[in-house]
Amino acid sequence: MKNNLIKLLSFIAIVSCCACGELLDKQPLDQLTTDLFYKTESDADKAILATYSPMIDVEWIGKGWMITEIPSDNSQAGGTDPDFTPIDNFTVAADNVPVANYWAIHYRQVTLANVVIEKVTGMDIPETAKNVFLAEARFLRAVAYFDLVRVYGGVPLITEAPSLDRELFYPRSSPNEVYELIKADFEFAGQYLPVTRTGSDAGRATKGAALAFLAKVNLTTRDYVAARDIAKSVIDLGVYQLLDDYNDNFELATSDNNEESVFQVQFTGCGPFGTGNAMQAFFAPWGEGITKDRDGWGSQIPTAPILNNPNTTIIDAIKKDDLRRHTSIMLPNAYYPSINSGDGGYTYPSRGASAVSANIKKYVVGSGSNICFMSTPQNAHVIRYSDVLLTYAEAIMIIQGGVASDPAALDAFNQVRTRAGLPAVTSFDADDMLQERRAEFAFEGHRWFDLLRSGKTVEIMTLHGKNLDDHNLLFPIPSSEIEVNPKLEQNPGY
Repeated sequence: MKNNLIKLLSFIAIVSCCACGELLDKQPLDQLTTDLFYKTESDADKAILATYSPMIDVEWIGKGWMITEIPSDNSQAGGTDPDFTPIDNFTVAADNVPVANYWAIHYRQVTLANVVIEKVTGMDIPETAKNVFLAEARFLRAVAYFDLVRVYGGVPLITEAPSLDRELFYPRSSPNEVYELIKADFEFAGQYLPVTRTGSDAGRATKGAALAFLAKVNLTTRDYVAARDIAKSVIDLGVYQLLDDYNDNFELATSDNNEESVFQVQFTGCGPFGTGNAMQAFFAPWGEGITKDRDGWGSQIPTAPILNNPNTTIIDAIKKDDLRRHTSIMLPNAYYPSINSGDGGYTYPSRGASAVSANIKKYVVGSGSNICFMSTPQNAHVIRYSDVLLTYAEAIMIIQGGVASDPAALDAFNQVRTRAGLPAVTSFDADDMLQERRAEFAFEGHRWFDLLRSGKTVEIMTLHGKNLDDHNLLFPIPSSEIEVNPKLEQNPGY
């Protein structure tokens, strides 16, 4: 799929144009319209590729951590930034730029998916091919809505392609209604998507990805039996397994579309701006010259006892004997041979390079021939197989009353632990699970959602030293959206 990214971008305008209805009776020969497009399976395939484009955008993966990590006890702002420091401090307002951009880029994907669903439904192509295209579009729509409903609560539920002769302003649907659509979309995708993708299609949505998301959705909505059974169906596919070395998930040579990857966002490096992974630009420590370019800002840094309440931070949470610590967090004198290996590797300075003398390591890969300003070719993990295993184990734990000693649950849980060099356990509870997920997925965009699912967000973040209440569990609806849509209502407290 990486090879298709450049071609993909040229089709975004085509898909967007198709949402606008008829433009002119006569068209220049070098332009495509709804009448000329969506005729063949190849047309549908190109439109689907364009529907992945919002996730590649810097506002989704590149800056999504501002919403999914910064408010948690894993991360904090590396400096005083007017955009995401208020998110860190729970003083965010409805006119916050990252909050508005997160909404906009996710609805961009909803819109593109809706266009594909509507146009492909009416195409004269074989039903088997049609169902695969529809499944892929519905998968991408559900991914966007799953983020939206967890961040904002009930959001407008839009399932039609935009058109001037249709409703333009939608009220907020209830969270339950949004989750019903998400589940239906992932169920359809799980039924019709292929089990594997190869060649240039590697990285596109699969049956396993759809079912892994569906298991997480059911875990979120507290349908634990469904979460257990669906996660088990992903395990039973026999397609995925944990890599022997946790670190290989974050090395350029081994990270992309490996056997642990269930779904990744695909990046290409030094292509047009926005086709590369921008996370290194924000995570790499300031002033260290790791990227050998103009970026490396240390915008997000780990929480640490130097600035935060001891025993509540990510540096406290990932213990010294945990093999994930070196891969996740740069600490004084830590050596990374693969970062700028031509220079002998990189050693994090003994003085530190941030206010907490630590920086994030994940997605920091250094310089290279295919690495440019705000752009590396490393894919971004969305769901790894370890997430499926822990989803399965967590569902069983809750079904069993909050403490798991079931052999199947223990096997899944201990696979993740022992890979990290930790001893296997004979039972685990909700606190153990929350800790294990924290160490396993640090800085990967899961922690805030894990806290919400735990029901302990206010308690945990208060102990961490933050001042918040229940209204902070949802972000504000962007004021820019309320200004143009009179049917939108703001979340309480904003």
